[in-house]
Amino acid sequence: MTDEEGTVSGELDITVDDEGMGLVRYRGTETWYHIGNLDAEPARTWTDVDELAAAIEAVRGRRDAAGNTVVFEA
Repeated sequence: MTDEEGTVSGELDITVDDEGMGLVRYRGTETWYHIGNLDAEPARTWTDVDELAAAIEAVRGRRDAAGNTVVFEA
């Protein structure tokens, strides 16, 4: 879930900015989006990109009770 554009899916790059905020972009594009959450609260911060990648991987492929893909939120 991104703050600027809502849900993002596809082949993505991730990084962490100087403040520890998670960022995501579609591969082959220039625009980075902040990873946010559905509660509209400040997103958590990350110590490095490896920590962010592990958190994303931990929920990858998860589905809710209705079978919908669960989006990653920070």
